[in-house]
Amino acid sequence: MMIKKTYNYFLLVAASIFFTGCSDLEVENYNDPNTEVVLSTSDGIRSLASGLFNTWFTQEQHNFGSPGPAMWTMSDWGTVTFANYATLDMSEEPRIFMDNSPSYAYHSVIQNYWQYMHKVITTANDILVGIDNGVEIGDNGEETMMVKGYAYFMQGLGNGYIGLVYDKAYPSDENTDYATLEVTDYKAAIVLAVSQLEKAINVFDNNEFVLPSEWINGNEFTNQDMSKLAHSFIARLLVYSARNIEQTNTIDWESVLYHSERGLTDDFNVEGDGNASDRRWMSWYKYYLARTSWGKVDMRVVNMLDENIPANWPEGGINDLPNEGRIISDDLRVQTDFQYDASNNRPERGLYRWSTYRYSRLDDYINANFFAPVIMMRKAEIDLFKAEALLRLNRLDEAANVINSGTRVARGGLPVVALDDENAIKNAITYERTIELPLTGMGIEYFDMRREGQLQDGSLLHFPIPAQQLEVLVQPFYTFGGVNPQFGTPNEDVSINGWFKP
Repeated sequence: MMIKKTYNYFLLVAASIFFTGCSDLEVENYNDPNTEVVLSTSDGIRSLASGLFNTWFTQEQHNFGSPGPAMWTMSDWGTVTFANYATLDMSEEPRIFMDNSPSYAYHSVIQNYWQYMHKVITTANDILVGIDNGVEIGDNGEETMMVKGYAYFMQGLGNGYIGLVYDKAYPSDENTDYATLEVTDYKAAIVLAVSQLEKAINVFDNNEFVLPSEWINGNEFTNQDMSKLAHSFIARLLVYSARNIEQTNTIDWESVLYHSERGLTDDFNVEGDGNASDRRWMSWYKYYLARTSWGKVDMRVVNMLDENIPANWPEGGINDLPNEGRIISDDLRVQTDFQYDASNNRPERGLYRWSTYRYSRLDDYINANFFAPVIMMRKAEIDLFKAEALLRLNRLDEAANVINSGTRVARGGLPVVALDDENAIKNAITYERTIELPLTGMGIEYFDMRREGQLQDGSLLHFPIPAQQLEVLVQPFYTFGGVNPQFGTPNEDVSINGWFKP
């Protein structure tokens, strides 16, 4: 029975795939006889490889239909009064469970992401099979190792993000027999993803190349650049995969330190190519959640910047807020990254959704009609991984030095933290991650709150396998989240003892 179910599952994934390597190459599914031809030719494999990161980026990673917007509001970093893409449902107070049924209006939020991440994985798997079968890429095979390392890299991103988002996974590589593949928990996907990224690093560290700029748009990454990027994603997976504070405390922080020390030394951006039907490198996700009259900054974050302002909208409205909710802070980023905006609407959807600020740091991108760099990962994120690892390894002075040489002082103009004050260092890391990193990598605000046990009670700690996939597998629907009723195991599938209890 399991063999038939998993085989049908991969047929469904495969049937949804449209490869995007080159404009003149489209392979609809694995039953197409042309697929075998494509995977046996140098140009065919190279074309498939060239489109892998764009699939991860555009199709879902920065498409507004991904789980990202719902995670953003569920983490109480941002807030909206619009219902699009499950943002309203997943930020309901008190929390409600995720409607995991095919008829749910926003089921595509988790269904599409599941399919497209598996599109990345299975395509990367096939590329590696082709190379293992002797296909050489480029003139005299000069690009073979570049494509091989890149395929390992994309395997890791696909399996890794399935492990970050969902409770279960079907982790696979180029040696997987899909007919016998069985479901695992998310941890197995993370372990495999890390090993795949390590394979990529081994290739990158031992072969010189320059990646074509259109593969990760606007970046002619060298093999050394790709190695740094892979180390950075490993650090992300190791830290963000924790579902609660207990798991966070057992993270291999030596490994996090190792990879963060070898990670990004500059911000990682993808060059935007505008807003038109033929454009492939734009971020609707960032655009809407940061634009005026759409996304706002949750009052929880406003309170972090100015403790005199309550973390929740007061019953008496703006007149009950000190200074009408205007932040008074020594942090210079209040002037550069945040804009006072007391306009709010849709009170019937809950005054707890109202705020006095919007996030303005991305205004250059919003105002450039998508012709601007799309931030994917800031160097500050890697530095803060390093600082937290050093702190947890009881190397306090080194952790403090990382913080004091970073964004806290350089951008925020805040005083340095003492080299021996463990609590101050910990608070500074939490503060910097909250203020410095929003709307960079998909879900990192949510992943941070999740691993610290801070998500509001009833928030789901991961998403279930989408109902449409469960139908193919002939398995019952299930879901997570909610307070009354609650679905899932407390502190494993659904949050308890969070920062706020409405």
